[in-house]
Amino acid sequence: MKSRLAVRELETYEATALSEYPEGGGEAEVPGDAVDRLPEIAAQVLARFRGMIRANPRVTQLGPTGTLPDFCIESAAIIARVGLVGLNPVPEGMTDPRRDEYRNAEKFLESLRGMEASAFLDDETPAAGANVAPAFGGNPLLRF
Repeated sequence: MKSRLAVRELETYEATALSEYPEGGGEAEVPGDAVDRLPEIAAQVLARFRGMIRANPRVTQLGPTGTLPDFCIESAAIIARVGLVGLNPVPEGMTDPRRDEYRNAEKFLESLRGMEASAFLDDETPAAGANVAPAFGGNPLLRF
């Protein structure tokens, strides 16, 4: 998950950890329960995206169960990250790029209802009866 955070965000987490737990060394780590929640959060985000795509009257067929079109992955990852770690407060008057990023991801999600059906066409169709494991954009987990 640290790979999805900016250096400044990591520094903030580490400074907060150091001030609250000085004996712990200040290294920001993902709590065990957050890691345990990731599969559930990813499944919920997947369901939201597939539901929005399904709600689009132009779309007559979805890709394989457990997948999203590649162009949805970035927004899905942003929404999942917020579900996992939330949004950090920022001082009043400062812009918050993560909040803007999240709002844009939510707007993108809403836009799926009205997109042209051609946006959702797969480049490749799995062979009939192929054992397709649940995935997000072809990956077994939504990586952070």
